[in-house]
Amino acid sequence: MTERTYRPIEVFATATTIKGWRKEAIAGQPETGGFAIISDEGDYLPGGEGTAPTPLTYFVAGAALCLLSQVSQVSKMKKIAIRNEQVKTLVRFHEEGSVLAGSKQGFCDSWEIELSLESDHPADDIRELFRLAHRMCFAEAALRDTARPACSHVLNGQPLEV
Repeated sequence: MTERTYRPIEVFATATTIKGWRKEAIAGQPETGGFAIISDEGDYLPGGEGTAPTPLTYFVAGAALCLLSQVSQVSKMKKIAIRNEQVKTLVRFHEEGSVLAGSKQGFCDSWEIELSLESDHPADDIRELFRLAHRMCFAEAALRDTARPACSHVLNGQPLEV
C-alpha cells in the first residue's frame, strides 16, 4: 500500500432555520455528498424544545469521532491490532456579557480527552499510535493551532462589512 503525503480534504455545511431554535444543516464532503443534521436548543433558551442535539453537542461529538478515526487509521497503517477503542471528551464552555449591550461572548474553558483501547502490542507501539492520532486529528488541530475562520457577510444578497 502506498501512503500519500498530501491529501486535501474539504468539508462543507449549509445551515438554515427550520423554526425557532430548530436548525438543519446539510453537511458532508464533495465525494460523499451531503447529509441532513438537525439541531435544537433545550428549554433553557425560550423556544428551545430539546428535540435534537445542540450544535455544541455535534461539535464535541465530531471532535471525539475525528480522533477515533485517526486511531483507526494509525492502527491499520502500522498493523497494530486494537479492540474496544473509545474516546471520551468533556468540553466546558461559558458565555458572558449582554446581547443588548453588544458585549456577549462565548468561551471554551477546557477540553478533556480520554483515549482508551485494548491491545496485545507493546506499550511503546500504543504510545506512538496515541501520539500520531492526536497529531493527525483535524478537530484537535483546529483548536490547538487556532485556524481563524475567514468570514464574509451578506445582507439581502449584497456584501456587508462587519
